[in-house]
This record gives sequence, C-alpha cells and structure tokens, in this order.
Amino acid sequence: MSKLGLVLSGGGSKGAYEIGVYAALKYLKKDINIVTGTSVGAINGVFVAQKDLKGALKFWDHVNFKTIFDENEFPPIENEKLSKIYMQYAKGFINEGGLDIYKMKNIFDDYFKASRFYNSNIDYGLITYNFSKNKPVIKTKKDLTKDNIKDYVLASASCYPAFKPYLINNEMHIDGGYYDNLPINLAIDLGATEIIAVDLRAIGFKKKIKDKTVNVTYIAPRNKIGSFLVFDKTQARKAIKLGFNDTMKTFNKLEGDKFTFRKYNLIKNYNKYINKYETKLNDIFKQSDSKLLNKVFNSKIFKDILNNKILYNNFNDLIEIAGKIFNFDESVIYNIKSYNKGLLTALSNTPAAQLEEIKTSLKNKELENIIDRRKIVKYFYNQIEMGEIAFKYVLPFSNEFLVALYIYTVKNPRSIY
Repeated sequence: MSKLGLVLSGGGSKGAYEIGVYAALKYLKKDINIVTGTSVGAINGVFVAQKDLKGALKFWDHVNFKTIFDENEFPPIENEKLSKIYMQYAKGFINEGGLDIYKMKNIFDDYFKASRFYNSNIDYGLITYNFSKNKPVIKTKKDLTKDNIKDYVLASASCYPAFKPYLINNEMHIDGGYYDNLPINLAIDLGATEIIAVDLRAIGFKKKIKDKTVNVTYIAPRNKIGSFLVFDKTQARKAIKLGFNDTMKTFNKLEGDKFTFRKYNLIKNYNKYINKYETKLNDIFKQSDSKLLNKVFNSKIFKDILNNKILYNNFNDLIEIAGKIFNFDESVIYNIKSYNKGLLTALSNTPAAQLEEIKTSLKNKELENIIDRRKIVKYFYNQIEMGEIAFKYVLPFSNEFLVALYIYTVKNPRSIY
C-alpha cells in the first residue's frame, strides 16, 4: 500500500510557506501518512501530525519578535531595516552566545495537542543535532513522549548561532539543518513510498536520497518570501498564500509562474490575442529602416517574434513581466481578464517617461535606478498609439516595449472568456 510522506525543510520565519502548502494539500484531499521536518519544519510537522490547520494558521498569525524573544534581549524593531535586525542577532551571539527562545516553550504548550498528536494516524519524525557529541539525533513519534517532545522540537528549531543551543540532559542541541535540512530519507525510513518535499532553500545540509525508486515531488518558493530571521505577521500571511498557490500550480490546478492565474486562463488569453499581437508587431517593424531593423534583429527575442515564433510560454513570460513592472501583488490568484484590466488602469495612472530621461539613463548605464520602468512602458505605449516608434530605444528597453505592445493589444477585447 502506498504511503505519502510530507517532508518540511528548515527555514526560520519562511516556514509560514509550508503551512500554505499544507492547506493546499488538504484542499486537494491528499492523504498524508507521514510527516518529517527539520527546524521550523519540525514545528510545522507537529501541526500536520495533529491535523490542525486552524491551529497552524493561528500560530503563524501571532508569531513575531515580541512573542519569541524577551524584550531585554531583542527590543521591538518592527518595520526596521534588515541590517538593524541582523545586527541585533549578531549582538545576541556576541554577548550571550545567541538569543534565547525560551518563550517558545509556552507557545508550544499553547498549540501542542497531545491527544490529537498521539492518536493521529500520521507518523512523525524530526532531526536535531547534538552539538556536545557532534552527532545527529533522530526522533520519531514512538520515541517522543509528552515530557520530551517539546524539548526535541525546539532543539531542532534552535538555529545556531542566531539562537542559543538548546540543552537536553545538559547536552547542547542545535538546528537539525546542520545534519539534514530536508529529511527525505527519514520519511523513507518511516515507510513513505512517495514524497512531497517542501524546500525553503535555506542554509543547511541535505542528504542524498538513498532510495531512488521513491517518487519525490518538490515544492519550493517561486517568489521572495522574506528573510528567514524576520518574524512578521504580514510576511507570514503572504508566505502562506504563496505556499498555497505554488502547490496548486505544482498539481496543475492553477497556472502561472511567479504570478498565479485560474485554470485555463492563460491558454484562452494566448489564443485570443496572439495573432493580433504578432500582426501589430510585424506592422510596427515594417516602418523601420533596414539599418535599425538589422540591429534589432540581432536580439534573439525579436528574431523569434518576427518569425512568428511567439510560443505560449514566451507570451506568458511577458504577462508576468508586466505584472512585475507594475508591482502587482504576487500572492493573489488572478482572473486574466481582471489582470489585463488592471494593467490598463495602472498604465493610465502612469506618466510617460520623457525622452531626455531615457537618454540620461542610457548614458549612465543605470536603467532601473535612474528611471521608473512603468514610465518607459507608457512612453512606448504612446508611441505605438501614434504609430511613431523610436526604434533606437527598443533594444535596450525590449521588455518594456513588448509589455507596452501587450497592453495595447488587450485594450479593446472583442469577446469575453
């Protein structure tokens, strides 16, 4: 009989992402039989073993610097720059050998439900590292009692040197990532025949998979989800949404890469606009003199496009570039029609770049620092509308030009999805 293992990596405050993955797996009715975790993955694994999504969401909605650390060790620094936050961790290590997370003991007591954990049919395993004896410590549900589970979970999550080593029987234990930050082999040892592994791509060692016959589906953040040492409610909420979205995309229930769209939206959008887009682009370049056109042709993207090779993925990449330029929220699940409308609205609220601004940015070779990319898109959009393209600026700002043409193409939809 097949057994599904969920493997949760370490990654500090990025761990909120794993709860988004868990929420999606529940939505997809994936029957999890085994969960293993390292560091924050060990904490999140407890919620999975308890089948307690509600508790996990509440936990991540309340965890912040104030709830984890004593104010004398870590004064309130919400909304501070990362450099100041890291400096506080550094001071903690220099002065005390790391910050003390003793307050996490009380938090664990608030959320650990012993009866749910031990009566659950989901097996559980974690990894910590015995710093005193220089060897890994692996514990599974059968090894963990009501008296010691808190210690081993928090020991696994003691991210040294940011946090102090965690004492168990007078021996120092630290983050399990010093041995295996993605404990796939532990899940296999517990009987998993297929695995979903959530890799937060945090610092830590990873062991080679010893049984290559086990199918592993990897899920990892496609977007930035913040620093692993910044505990912030807003960051956590966004990470949860991104974890949910990425999982749904991994199992082909949603579409997109860094942005997320409803199923079949992108193919409908491609079929609806690709011919109009290619036709307009070819018409534009027919206006150019051969000398300038040859320069533009040296760019592969234009070679492909002008030879009618705008592939489905290329077109979708353009849509995502547009969202990035106009600072769309990456955690939202979009309907492509409203997304396109949003691009039009954002463009209408953007002033066009002046020619002198563009010349200055090119002269200084600091394109993104000197000038707002949205303004460049508006500049090209206005030129496309007027039918007068400054081709000498198309190549250095090719993405902005192609986005402008995309928005121009979708501005007057003739049908609804």
